[in-house]
Amino acid sequence: MITDKIRTAVAKVIADRFKIGDIQPDISRPEPKFGDFATNVAFGLSRQLKRPPQEIASEIAAALPDDDISEATATGGSINITMHNAFWVSQLHAIKPDYGSGTLGKGQKVEVEFISANPTGPTTIGNARGGYIGDTLANVLATQGYAVTREYYFNNAGTQISKLVESVKVSAGLITSDDVLKDVQYKGDYIEELAKEFKADLATKSDDQLAQLLTQAILERWIEPAIAAMGVHFDSWTNERDLVSDGRFAATIRKLKAKGLVFEREGASWLDTGKLGVKRDERVIVKSNGDPTYLGPDIAFHDDLFGPRGFDLSIKVLGADHIDQFPSVKAAVLALYPDKRLEAVVCQWFRLMRDGREVKISKRLGQFVTVEELIQEVGASVARFMTLMRTADTGMDFDLDVAKEQSQKNPLYYVMYSYARAHSILEQASARNLVPISTLSQVSDQELALVRYMTRFPELLQEIAGDYGVHRLTFYGIELAKLFHDLYESERIIDLNKGEACRRLYVIAQYVVFMKRYFEVLGITPVERMDHDA
Repeated sequence: MITDKIRTAVAKVIADRFKIGDIQPDISRPEPKFGDFATNVAFGLSRQLKRPPQEIASEIAAALPDDDISEATATGGSINITMHNAFWVSQLHAIKPDYGSGTLGKGQKVEVEFISANPTGPTTIGNARGGYIGDTLANVLATQGYAVTREYYFNNAGTQISKLVESVKVSAGLITSDDVLKDVQYKGDYIEELAKEFKADLATKSDDQLAQLLTQAILERWIEPAIAAMGVHFDSWTNERDLVSDGRFAATIRKLKAKGLVFEREGASWLDTGKLGVKRDERVIVKSNGDPTYLGPDIAFHDDLFGPRGFDLSIKVLGADHIDQFPSVKAAVLALYPDKRLEAVVCQWFRLMRDGREVKISKRLGQFVTVEELIQEVGASVARFMTLMRTADTGMDFDLDVAKEQSQKNPLYYVMYSYARAHSILEQASARNLVPISTLSQVSDQELALVRYMTRFPELLQEIAGDYGVHRLTFYGIELAKLFHDLYESERIIDLNKGEACRRLYVIAQYVVFMKRYFEVLGITPVERMDHDA
C-alpha cells in the first residue's frame, strides 16, 4: 500500500536522525488542500526526545526524500506530505484486475457463517441483510490472503422444528389449533402447500421423520433458490441434527465436563458460564429429557470447527435476536481453544418501506416479503448495494421507492452509471480509432483527484478485513463515482488532439479496470450500458 511506502520513509528518517528504531508512524490522508498524506508522529516522539513536536516535525519534513515527495511541511507539530504528479501516474499504472490484494491473512483459515436461518419457512428480507454482509465480508477477507469458507449452519431440530410439524398438521386438519399453542404456529401459503403435498406422510410418519422431511423440503424449495437469487454461495452446509446423531455433541460435553464447566442439576446438564466470566452464571445445555438446547450443539459446532476442521477464526453474522447466547458459546469454545478467535457481527433490525410506510413482516403469521420477491422488484444488485449502506449494528430502512429509481437518487445506479459512462467514452473513442496509450506523464487536477481516491482502495480492504465494516465499500463507491462524473463533465476527451486524447483515455481505461475489481469485491455484476450513458 502507498501508506506503507510513506510510513517506511518517515520511519527511516526517524531512525537515521534520532536513532529510534522499530517505530510505525501513523499515516493518514488529510483533506487534499493540506496535502496527500499526514503524520502526527512528532507528538509521540516529543516526550522521548524532550523537544517540542513542531521542532521534531520540521526536522523530519526537511529530511524526507524528494524522489516521490514534492513537498513536506511541518505545521503545528503535524507533517503534511504532497507527492509529485508523476508519482500518482505511477500508481495509476499499478491498477490491475486484482488491485487491492494483500497478504494480511497469511493463509489463515477463516469460516464466515451467515444467514443460517432455521428451515421453518422461506428466506425473508430480514435474512437478506446478514446474507449480503456475510458474503461481502468473505469476499474482502479473500482479497487479503485468508482461506475463506462460507458456511450455513441451521437448527433442524428442537422446539421450532416441532412447532413447524405441528403447524403443518394443523393446516392439514390432522390436529386442531386448540391442541397446540396458537401463538407459536407458523402460517402462510407455504405451510398450506406443505400440508397438501405431504398429507399422507403427516398421517403415517413419526414427528422426527416429518421434521426431516419438511425441513429438507423447505431448504430445497425456498431457502436454496433464495440464496441463489441473492448471488450468494456457500462452501459448507452444517446442521444441528448431524452434530447430535454422529456423537460430536456428546464428545464436546465430555470435554467441557473434563474442564469442570458442566454440572448436573434436576436431571439436566448446565454450563457453568460463571466460571467463564459470562454475566449469566448458568445455562441449560441438555434438558432433563435428554434433548440438547440451542447452546449445546452450537458449542459442538465450533468444537468441530476449530478442532478437526482446523479453522483459525470464525466470524458469525447474527441477527440481534440471536446474540443473547453468543457470549456463552464464545466463552465455552475459547475455554477449549484459547488460541483461536470467535467473533460476531450483529445485524440490527431491517425495515422495508414503501410509500413512506413500513411493510410488516412476520414469518409465523404468514406476513412476510421473501428475498426472491424483493429481488424480483428491485434486482439483486440494487438489493445488495442498498442493504450494505448502513453499519450492521445500526437499524436500517430499505426504501423500495428509491431502490426502483432509474436515476441518481438510486445509489447503485449512480455508481454503475459512472462505469457505463467510462465504457461509452471508450466505445466512442474506438469508433474514431483512438486507442488508450500508457505514456501518460501528467494528470489533470480532476484526474489526480480520481487517481488519489482509487489508491485508497487497498487500505480500505485491509481496514474492513480488520473491523468487518463492509458498509464503507458503498460510500467509497459513491464518492469515487462523483469524482468520475466530475471528470466526465469537465471536457470531452475524444475531442482533444489524437495524441492527447489517447493518453487521457488511459485514465478512463484504468477506471474501468478498477471498477470491475470494485464490483467483484462487492459481489455485483457490472453493467456496461445504461440509459443515457453516452
